[in-house]
Amino acid sequence: MATTYRSIAPIGTQRDLYAQPVTALAFDTASDTLWTGNNVGSVVAFYGTAGHRGVAFPVGGDLAVKKILTGDKYVRALGAAGRGIGQWSKGGVNQWYHRQAFCALNLDYV
Repeated sequence: MATTYRSIAPIGTQRDLYAQPVTALAFDTASDTLWTGNNVGSVVAFYGTAGHRGVAFPVGGDLAVKKILTGDKYVRALGAAGRGIGQWSKGGVNQWYHRQAFCALNLDYV
C-alpha cells in the first residue's frame, strides 16, 4: 500500500522573517479552516487541502498564543502570560478584546 506525502510550506505570517513555532491549533468544522496560533502572538487561518493562507491577526503582545476556540461566526484566542483574550469575526475584525491592567505597585516603602 503506497501513501503519498506532500509537504507544505512552513506556517508563518507576513511580518515574520522565519516561520514561527505553532503553539495552538483549532480545526473549525463550520468552515473547514485550520486556525493556528504561533510563538509571536498571531493567529493565522489556513483553508482547503492545499493549506492556503487566509486572514491573520495579532492576539496581543509578542508572546505565544495559548488557546484558540472557534464558533459559527467567531474565533476566540488567549495570549500567554495574561497578555490578552479577545474575539474576532472569521474575517479578522475585532469584536472585543480584554487585557488585564498592569499595576506597578511597589510595597517596599510601606
